[in-house]
Amino acid sequence: MHTFTVNAPDISRGWVEACARLSELPGKRAFHTVVRISEPLREDPHLRAELDRLRSARTCKPLYPVDTVVNTLFPAQLAATCTSHEELTSRYRALYPRLRRDVSRNTRGTYFGRLVAYPGTKDKPEPVDQLSRVIRRLDQLRTTAQWASVYEAGTVHVSDDESADDEVPPSGTAGTEAAIRVAAVDTQTLDFPCLSHCSFQLDSSTNSVHLAAYYRSHYMFDRAYGNYLALGHLCAWVARQAHLTPGTVTVMAGCARLDCTKAELGALQQALTTPLFGLHP
Repeated sequence: MHTFTVNAPDISRGWVEACARLSELPGKRAFHTVVRISEPLREDPHLRAELDRLRSARTCKPLYPVDTVVNTLFPAQLAATCTSHEELTSRYRALYPRLRRDVSRNTRGTYFGRLVAYPGTKDKPEPVDQLSRVIRRLDQLRTTAQWASVYEAGTVHVSDDESADDEVPPSGTAGTEAAIRVAAVDTQTLDFPCLSHCSFQLDSSTNSVHLAAYYRSHYMFDRAYGNYLALGHLCAWVARQAHLTPGTVTVMAGCARLDCTKAELGALQQALTTPLFGLHP
C-alpha cells in the first residue's frame, strides 16, 4: 500500500506537495494519506491564481470554481455578514431548500447543511444544528485543561437530545457526536458525502482548537484544494464563536487520487512564490 504524510505551513504548499507525492506513485493514487496544515487560511496568491486559471481552462469537463467548492462545506461569504452562529444558521436554513432545489449537485444536501440542519427523525422531525453543540461545548470547556476531544462527526445517529452535553466524559476527553452521513439516504457508493468524519480538539495550552477531517476519497485537482480551504474557514468560525484561536487542520483521505496532467502540476509548482524543497517543476 502506498501512503504518505505531508506537513505544510499553508494550504497551497500542503496541497501541491500532496499532488507531487501522488504523481510519483503507480496509478497516481495512495491510501490513508495525511495532509497537516499549520495555517489553514493562508494561501500562496500566485499558486491560487494559476489553479483558478487551469480549472477554468477545462472545457471538456468544466470544474466548479474553488470558491463554489468551499461554499458546500462552509458558506464563507454569508458567514462574513453574520455576527453570531445563530444568525448564520437561521439564514442558511432559509436558503437551504432553494440550494437543494436549484443546484443539481446539492440534491442530497450540502456538508454545511448536514452540520446545521441534519434531518430530524420521525419522532422528532425538527432539523438538528450539530455545529452549535461544538461551539457551546468549546466555550464551556476552554478553561478545563483535562478535556480535549470536543466534537466528533461520523456515521452516528443524531437527535436533538442535549443531555449528553451535561455528562462528564472520561479523563482526557470530552465529546459530543454528530453526523454528515444519513444512513437511510446516502446509499450511493460515489459522490456526496465523501466527507465522513470531523473532529475538533481543544488545545488548552494555546487556547486554540484543531480540526481533523476524514474523506473516504479525494480527487486532488477537482475538489481537495477547495475542501482544505473550507475546513480552514470552518475551524476559524468555530474558534471565533467559542472565543478561541484556530489551530491546525489535518486532512486524511481513505484514497487520494491525482486527476491533473503532468503539465498542469508543473505549472502549479512553478507558480509558488517560494519553491518547495524537493519539488521540481
